[in-house]
Amino acid sequence: MLISYIALWILVLVQIFIVLGLVRIVAKLQQAGVATNNAQGMDSGQEAPSFTATDLTGRTIRSADFDGRLRALLFISTSCRSCTTTIQELHALGYKAQGNLLLVCRASHDECSRFAATLELQVPVIVDEDERLSHLFDISSVPMAVLINAHNRIQSYGYPFREELELLTEPNSEKVAEVDQDGTKTNL
Repeated sequence: MLISYIALWILVLVQIFIVLGLVRIVAKLQQAGVATNNAQGMDSGQEAPSFTATDLTGRTIRSADFDGRLRALLFISTSCRSCTTTIQELHALGYKAQGNLLLVCRASHDECSRFAATLELQVPVIVDEDERLSHLFDISSVPMAVLINAHNRIQSYGYPFREELELLTEPNSEKVAEVDQDGTKTNL
């Protein structure tokens, strides 16, 4: 009788460890953006929302300033390790500030300034302390990239995978897919 109780408790403990392992795997996938990619409300082909914001230097940035060219908003947080890795990927790809990337920092002005200085960012950084832009673009986790084509349509929305980062470094590349007015993708 005692042996069956011991065996039962061992079985319960094994099942607990299996469940904890699965929870840990799911949490890592969500943190990496794999489980949440494109889960939000922005779809490919959808018109990009218009916005006006201020960068770290106090300059006003309008979405209309980027009409007619591929651009991206990269939503980040100063406490996000994946965000730092993503920005390091931009540097590793040889990204030079070509005016087609805006970082949207979800923290205070001081935190964003320190973050930008530490990583030696050469791109405009918009402070989104009140998360107004994050709500406008339906951003629930970071890092999150919103690629907007020359026709002001969402081309890509989700975790910034290397392919999207490469598109930013080569805006005239044959790899750039434009989303037509009806939402279908065509390669340039």
